[in-house]
Amino acid sequence: MDKIRRKKASNNHRVSDQKYIDSLYAIAELVSSHEQCGMFSKKYNVSKEYGQGFFWVHRFEGVSILILDMLLTDNLVIEGALHTEVLEMSFLIEGEQIVAIDGISKDIVYEDQESYLLFLNDIKGKIQYRKRKQLKEIKIRMDMSFIQRHKIDKEYAILEQHSLIDTQKNFLHPLCATTQDILSEVLTDKRTGLLKRLFLESKVLALMGLKLEMNADTHTSTTAADHLIKKLYQVQHMIASELSTQYSIHQIARKVGVNDFVLKKEFKVLFGQTIFEYATELRMDKAKKLLLHSKKPVYEISESVGYKNATHFTAAFKKIEGITPRQFRVQKVQL
Repeated sequence: MDKIRRKKASNNHRVSDQKYIDSLYAIAELVSSHEQCGMFSKKYNVSKEYGQGFFWVHRFEGVSILILDMLLTDNLVIEGALHTEVLEMSFLIEGEQIVAIDGISKDIVYEDQESYLLFLNDIKGKIQYRKRKQLKEIKIRMDMSFIQRHKIDKEYAILEQHSLIDTQKNFLHPLCATTQDILSEVLTDKRTGLLKRLFLESKVLALMGLKLEMNADTHTSTTAADHLIKKLYQVQHMIASELSTQYSIHQIARKVGVNDFVLKKEFKVLFGQTIFEYATELRMDKAKKLLLHSKKPVYEISESVGYKNATHFTAAFKKIEGITPRQFRVQKVQL
């Protein structure tokens, strides 16, 4: 168990103003409930006594999806047990949780921008949520019917390799940019009925594929290495989500708290590109989409991908594509 990134919760987590409950439903009020096309959806608002925020629960065909966004006024501890067999994926976008599982000697510190994939079976424990710290999480539980229907365990032996009690690997991994894009889609989606159910199922499978791919490529590493990798993924997401802003290496390094040299070196090792190459590729991909699928003038497209000067954008585009943005737009339209 020593290889798993676990540590004792520090004293500042052991405070006197904790409130103990047996489920999230104990701190919330049901505000909407409906069933459409085989999917049951419920929305709860957090009671003012405990804080503010909400959470959604969607259930369909062997899947339960919890979408949580709340801010607590007191430290909160949920104590409970899970007696069924489920495959659980969690994506902690913001916040921190201290998880204590019966049979595991040390607490698990689960931090923002991390995720896990675990097979859970007959476990007891508690989860502590921190007060005055925004908590945003998407948690997905899949029962055996869903696992068998999609043959999830057939090739990867997930139930054996990802058992919480038996695993010897670090099961906490940073959120990559692709995962964050999918999570953003889930958080902002407005579909209802059958379209909502199909959308959610497709995103569950996409997230599962990404987790399996990451777990296959990730080797056991030290806590320090994990921490650096997490910061590198934060850099990747920051660049991808803010293409209209061109940050310098020094600015990025200061934002994530990493040395300039280490940032440049380790980013290329992890992603196979320099930060400049990665950012430029994303900018040009977005520019090409805007050129093909919008009527925006080149100078507006230039600004939206981080070039204040349209001439500089045109020069950079031509260096990569061999033609100017206007020529690219004309040629593709003619085709």
